Amino acid sequence: MLEKQEFEQILKREDIKNFLLNSSKEAIEKAFGEKVANMKDYDQNNPNHQYDLLEHTIEVMEGLPKEKYLPEDYQTLKTAAFFHDVGKPEVAKEKDGKTVYYRHAEKSKEISVDILQKMGYTESEIDRILFFVQHHDDFINVSTIDDKTVEKVSKILEKMKSAEYVPTNKDQMMLLDLCRADVQAQSEVIEENGEIKDTRKDRLDRYNKIEALLPEARVYKQVKDIEDQISRCEKELKKYTEQPQPIEKKGRIVNQKQLDMWEEWASKPEEEREGIIGKIQSDIEDAKRRKSGILDSISQEIEQ
Repeated sequence: MLEKQEFEQILKREDIKNFLLNSSKEAIEKAFGEKVANMKDYDQNNPNHQYDLLEHTIEVMEGLPKEKYLPEDYQTLKTAAFFHDVGKPEVAKEKDGKTVYYRHAEKSKEISVDILQKMGYTESEIDRILFFVQHHDDFINVSTIDDKTVEKVSKILEKMKSAEYVPTNKDQMMLLDLCRADVQAQSEVIEENGEIKDTRKDRLDRYNKIEALLPEARVYKQVKDIEDQISRCEKELKKYTEQPQPIEKKGRIVNQKQLDMWEEWASKPEEEREGIIGKIQSDIEDAKRRKSGILDSISQEIEQ
């Protein structure tokens, strides 16, 4: 199997498409291992795809925006693209006259880690490459529906975090570029039983919509947590500032406990009461400032 430096030199070749497609299966196996060799001439037998598996992989690599990233980032993404579908042959199943590849990203990750270790990649390099491999299909569900929302994209971003690797904002953008390159290398029109199910243009438009939602989605959970904190504090503040009135039902006071608690609270020294109320109000204002700062940062990111 090739060493890391030799492998990356192949990925940098201008003629990588001709080089790989004209290589024999035996030569590919010697260089990259049996799992990669299995991609050669592998018919994907799926309306989403127009190329065999190896050619699709090459098209994805060539579709990445090289000028957009630093050389090391581009190399990382191209390496991930090389391995992103390597697990497909091992999870392939026939369904309704076509081949499906459920959970192939997980299998691709499993295969990739072994190959990358043998090639001599460091643990940190492998963790980052595997992030792209494992999650290259995560946006599929939200990208196939029209009601894409900040909340849905946020949930996907949260699920991407792991003990091994927490992606940066740049990683998220790179992942979307991998998704778009993947779509560019798929069928222009997805047709089943004579009916058009989807198009490449529509899929790309949906990924672009997801990208537009990223700034808000990244902080959605953080903002939601702050809003929940504010709501709890305001509810707590009411207990100390709004005197409850007796509620009578069938001749009896049903909120007597609440009334007793108010009487106990009102009997405390004024200085103590003001201190407690002031602390809650201060917590609310602090939370509102934090929320405002986050929203301002989002606005600046969107403007840029």
